[in-house]
Amino acid sequence: MSTLDYNEHYFETANPNIYDNNELREPQIQGYYKVYDHFIVRNKKSTHAIVVLPTGVGKTGLIGLLPFHICKGRALIITPQLTINDAVIDSLDPDNPESFWYKRKIFNKVEDAPALVEYTRSVKREILDVANIVILNIHKLQSRLASSPLNYLPEDYFDMIIIDEAHHSTADTWVETVNHFNKAKVVKLTGTPIRTDGMELAGELVYKYKLSQAMAKGYVKSLRNFEYVPETLLLTIDKDESNTYTVEELLELGLRDEEWIRRSVAFSKECSISVVNESIKLLDKKRRNDSKVPHKIIAVACSIDHAEQIKQLYIDKGYRADVIHSRQTPEKQDEVKQDIENHRLDVIIHVAMLGEGYDHPYLSVAAIFRPFRNELPYEQFIGRVLRVIPDKEVEKAEDNIADVVSHHNLQLAELWEKYKVELQESEIIKHLQDENLLDSDEDFRGEIASGVSAEIVPLGLAKEKGIGRLTADTYLNTELIKRQKEEEKKQKESIDKLQELLHIDYEQALSIYNQTRTKDTAAFKRPDLYFADRKKGLDIQIREIIVPQLITRFCVNQSGKELSECRLFKGKYAWIKNKAPDNGALLAMYFNTYLRNEIGKKREDWKVSDFDIAIEKLAVAEEFVGRVLSEYLHIDNDEY
Repeated sequence: MSTLDYNEHYFETANPNIYDNNELREPQIQGYYKVYDHFIVRNKKSTHAIVVLPTGVGKTGLIGLLPFHICKGRALIITPQLTINDAVIDSLDPDNPESFWYKRKIFNKVEDAPALVEYTRSVKREILDVANIVILNIHKLQSRLASSPLNYLPEDYFDMIIIDEAHHSTADTWVETVNHFNKAKVVKLTGTPIRTDGMELAGELVYKYKLSQAMAKGYVKSLRNFEYVPETLLLTIDKDESNTYTVEELLELGLRDEEWIRRSVAFSKECSISVVNESIKLLDKKRRNDSKVPHKIIAVACSIDHAEQIKQLYIDKGYRADVIHSRQTPEKQDEVKQDIENHRLDVIIHVAMLGEGYDHPYLSVAAIFRPFRNELPYEQFIGRVLRVIPDKEVEKAEDNIADVVSHHNLQLAELWEKYKVELQESEIIKHLQDENLLDSDEDFRGEIASGVSAEIVPLGLAKEKGIGRLTADTYLNTELIKRQKEEEKKQKESIDKLQELLHIDYEQALSIYNQTRTKDTAAFKRPDLYFADRKKGLDIQIREIIVPQLITRFCVNQSGKELSECRLFKGKYAWIKNKAPDNGALLAMYFNTYLRNEIGKKREDWKVSDFDIAIEKLAVAEEFVGRVLSEYLHIDNDEY
C-alpha cells in the first residue's frame, strides 16, 4: 500500500494485540472493553462514553486502542492544549521508534500501525483523507477561523471523536464540534471528575479507575505530603518592621485576612528558603548511596519574577535549576524540556507551563511556593510527580514514592484532604457552581484574569523564628510505603550498631554506613578517558556495527540509494536523502540525527550522561529501523 492509499476499513480489520497483552495495564484493557461494550455490544451510539483515569496509568495508550473494532472509518483525537497535543502525537506516531505501538507490542510490523496526521492550517485535504487518526488542538476547531475543519469537512468525516482531558471543555466549542460531526461515537477521557466550565459533563460514565487502585498496583508512585511548620511566624504591615504580628494576632485583630497571609508567605524569601531546604533534603534522600535514578524537583511559583527568585535560591545551594514559562520562545521552552529529559537539571520551576500532558517519571519531589485557591490546579500539579519509574531502574522503595512539600502557612492542608477524598471516592461531579474554578496564570499580587486591577494591599514581610519542623502525611499505605519503612528501620539499626561499637555520633555513623554501600566508581577516576571512550564507542556502534549489520542482513547495496524511498526518510528526516551519497550514509545519518534530536544538543555539546542516554536510545532506534527495512524490502526477519 502506498503512503497515499486510504483503507476505510482499517480499524475494523486490523489485529492489534490487546487481550492478554502483558505489556498493557489493567485500566487500558478494561477501559477499552468497557467502551467497546458501550458502543458495540449495547449499541448506544447516541450517548457519549466517559472514562476517568488518574495521571500516569496509560491514558494516551488507551486513546490509541479505542478506535480498533469500534470505529468504522476515521478517528479524531482532540486535545485541550499544545503540550498534551505534542505528547499524544509523540506517543502514537508510527514513525517514532519509542511509540506506544511498538513499546507495548501492539503491532510487530510498522506497516500495521495506523496512519496518523496532525492537523495544522498547512495540511491539505488530500493528506487528511488518507489518515486513520487525525489529532488536533481544540482551538483549531473554532468555526470562526477560516481554516477550521468545521468549515469544510462533511459531518460523516469521522466515525469516532476522542476528547482528551474532557474536563477542559468549554461548552460552545465542544458542542459545536460534536454537533457538526453528529454521526460520530464520542469518548471523553479525563483524569479528574472536576469540570472547568461549571457545566454538567454530558454522557455516561462507562469506566473509572481510582488513584488508590493505581497506587496499589504500582502504576503510579505512592504519595506523601510534607508541611514545613516554623516555630514562630512573624509578619509586618505596610513595611513597618518595628511592629510584628503572629498569624493568630492578625486574624484576631482583623488587621489582615488569610489570603493576605498566604500571599505574604508565598513571596517571603525566608519562607521560600525553608521550603527549598526541605525539598533538597527530600531529593538528597532519594539520591543517597550514589543512586543512578536521576530524581528531580519540580516547583511551582506565583509569577515569572517569583520563579526566577526561587531558581536563584536553588542555584545558591549548588543545584542546577531553570525556569519554564509561557513568555519564553518555543525554542527556549524546548531547550529547557530537553534539559529536563536528559538530566541536565536538578530542579525545574514552572509558571502555568508543565501541567497536564507533561510526564517525566523522574520528577519525584513537588515543591509548592504559591497558594492554590481550589483543588483542580493543585491536583494537576501533584499529578506531575505521579509518573512511575520503570521497575528495571528502581533501586529502592523510596524511588517510587513521590513527596509533596510546602510551607504550613500557605494553608494547603484542606486541599490535600480534598484531593485524597475526591480521587479515591468521588464519582463524576454532575453539577458545579458557575464560578472561576481555575486559578489565573497571572501574578498573585492582585491582578485578575479579566484585566481589571483589584485593590492592591501591600504584602507583609514574613519572618521565621526558632526551629521549624516537618510534618508528614501518607496518601495511601501502599506496599512501597511499607517497604520503605522497613528499609529505614534496617538502616537505623545498622547506624545504631556503628555508634555503639565505635562510640561515634549519628552523622559519623551515617557517613560510614553510606560508604559501605557506595558502588564502585573506578570507571570515573579518569573522566576524560571515559568521555572519549563513550564518544568513540557510540561512533563505532553506529558506523562499524549497526549499519554494516543492517546492510548485510537485508542484502542492501552499500553504494546504492534505494533506501531513500523508505519511510525513514520521509517527513522530518526527508532532508537526509539529499545529503547522503549512499545507503550506508543514509542509515548512519538517520541514527545520528535521531540521537541529536532526542538529546536536544549538537554532539560536541554532549556530556558523559548524554552519551549514556544516547546509547540506550540507539538500541530502540536500531530495532525500529530493522522493522522498517524488513517491511520495505519485503524480507521476513523474525528478529524484528
